[in-house]
Amino acid sequence: MVNEYRKQFIVTQYECDFNSCLKVGDLMRHVQQISTDHCDSLGIDEKRYRETHTAFLMAKVSVELYEKIPVHSQLTMVTRPSQPVRAVYHRYTSIYNQEEKEVAAVDSRWILVDTQTKKILRRAPETLNLPFMAMPYKEHEMEIQKCTEAQTVGRERATYSRTDLNRHMNNTVYADILCDYLPPELLEQHRIKKLVVNYHKEILQGEEVEILLHQWEETPLIFYGCGQASEKTCFEAQITLE
Repeated sequence: MVNEYRKQFIVTQYECDFNSCLKVGDLMRHVQQISTDHCDSLGIDEKRYRETHTAFLMAKVSVELYEKIPVHSQLTMVTRPSQPVRAVYHRYTSIYNQEEKEVAAVDSRWILVDTQTKKILRRAPETLNLPFMAMPYKEHEMEIQKCTEAQTVGRERATYSRTDLNRHMNNTVYADILCDYLPPELLEQHRIKKLVVNYHKEILQGEEVEILLHQWEETPLIFYGCGQASEKTCFEAQITLE
C-alpha cells in the first residue's frame, strides 16, 4: 500500500503573475510533476505504459487556493493516491508553506485507457502493477453549473508548446487559457479561489477549439467557461474569484 509521496519546491518569478504570486496553471504543473515522479519511483513509467498500451487521462480536477502564494515561497507538496472508484482514480495533493499551513490543494480524478482501443479500462492490467489501495483521502465539490448563455471570446489551438507525451493539449494548459480570457483588472484585484475543470474530449495536437465564457455572479465573482469543437464540448470549467 502506497499512502503518500512528498516533494519540495520554491516558487520562481517566471511562474508568477503581475502580483508576483504563483499562477494556478503553474501550480497545476507542479502537482502534475509530483504525480509523475511518484509513479516513476514505483516503476510505473513511460516504458511500462508503452508495454501495457495504457495511459492515464485527466477526467476532472479541482484546485482550491486558500491564500496567495508569493514568489520565493518554499512549499511542500504531499500527494496521496487511492484505489479506483468505478474506474476513476483519485489523487489528492496538499500544498503547505514553511509554517506547515495548507495554502492550496488539488483534487484530481483520472481514468486509465487502452491507447490502442481508446476504451476506458475498468481494471488495470496486472503487469501495470498499481499499488494504490487506500480510500480517497479527501474530495472537493466538483459540480459545475450548466450554462447556455456563454458567449464566444476567442479560439485556441493545441500547438506544439501546449501538447504533451500523449499528443494532446496538456490538462494544465486549460487553466492558462481560461485565465487569459478573464478581465485582467479583476485578476489584479481578486485572487483565484477555486478552479474546477471537467475534461470531456481530448484536444489533439493541431486541433482548434472555440472558447466561450459567461459571468455567473458578482459577489463572489464566478465565471463559467468551456471549449467547443465541431459542435462538441471538449471541456467545461468554473472559476471562483475571492
